[in-house]
Amino acid sequence: MNISPFTRYYLRHLLAEHPTIQSYVSRDTHPLSIKEEYLERYMNLDHLTYPQLNQLKFLIELHQKIKVNEPHQTHQLQHIEQKIFDLIGIKLPVSHNALADLMSFFSQLVEPKEVPASPSFSHKATTLSEYYQYFQKITEVSTRYLGKMIVTNYWLLTRPNEGWLAKIQVEQFHNPNFKPQDQLLTNHEAEILQQWIHDFIQHCCRVLPILPRLLLAAGVPSHLLYDLVR
Repeated sequence: MNISPFTRYYLRHLLAEHPTIQSYVSRDTHPLSIKEEYLERYMNLDHLTYPQLNQLKFLIELHQKIKVNEPHQTHQLQHIEQKIFDLIGIKLPVSHNALADLMSFFSQLVEPKEVPASPSFSHKATTLSEYYQYFQKITEVSTRYLGKMIVTNYWLLTRPNEGWLAKIQVEQFHNPNFKPQDQLLTNHEAEILQQWIHDFIQHCCRVLPILPRLLLAAGVPSHLLYDLVR
């Protein structure tokens, strides 16, 4: 299978930056100076299926965007790195105990740890109008592939059971020119809207698995997508 040079480079870079690897080499040696063949022998790249390769490419693209634009989102970055390591067959859980990780990585004597639970969404948007922009952009992209009727039904199907959401008309998501009466949201209200977006995308992924990648390319914030890779 054709693995692009950039994909191989990025994987080596992630592996070389891991605290386990850095603790293994001399402090005077830059991690990227480790020989390529030394790192690549731990990567199970030749047995990736095409769906797995597409997933890997999306994970790398998502990791790169977050690292450049939102480097403070360390929990998201670690979560994506864990998915990448799992996909290429490396049992290297993120941990502050570098020595324990090192023993587990090379001896495989320690049972692999479970992937940590996904952290809660970061509160990027704080007003209703800002969230409408998310809803409208996601609706625009989804409708191109699923059609207006399906998208509308999916929004209705995944709407959380919160009375105050009744004032939000799903049809408004199809009109990019519609602007709601703006209001500042509480943390709880923001979490509910984020959960609605999350559940909608997850539901769409059943029939359109590449939707998270399409949304990322369309400019939807990465913090809404990082745990939706299939």
